[in-house]
Amino acid sequence: MMPPRRPQLDTLLRDLTAVGFGALAAWSLIGLYGTLGGILEVDRPATLRFLLAVMLLVYAHHFLIRMREWRLRRMPTDERYGFARASDSLATGSSQVAG
Repeated sequence: MMPPRRPQLDTLLRDLTAVGFGALAAWSLIGLYGTLGGILEVDRPATLRFLLAVMLLVYAHHFLIRMREWRLRRMPTDERYGFARASDSLATGSSQVAG
């Protein structure tokens, strides 16, 4: 039996961005139709709060990726790939014993 698959953050943020863009487009069309016909109105504060939440999630993920890249660029290569402790215990050069 396979374990349940966890949703990926990138996929979730991309989907939220698409939903946010769709909500903005629908909000614009309904607002235009409501203005011209005087029939429908959009709850503007709720829509704008939703779009703000989507923007915050997308920019938070973008900031997190940038911080990880910056931190990894500043690390030595051995630490970056997890070999820092292994290289301290390896015998190289004159410390090798012929045997």
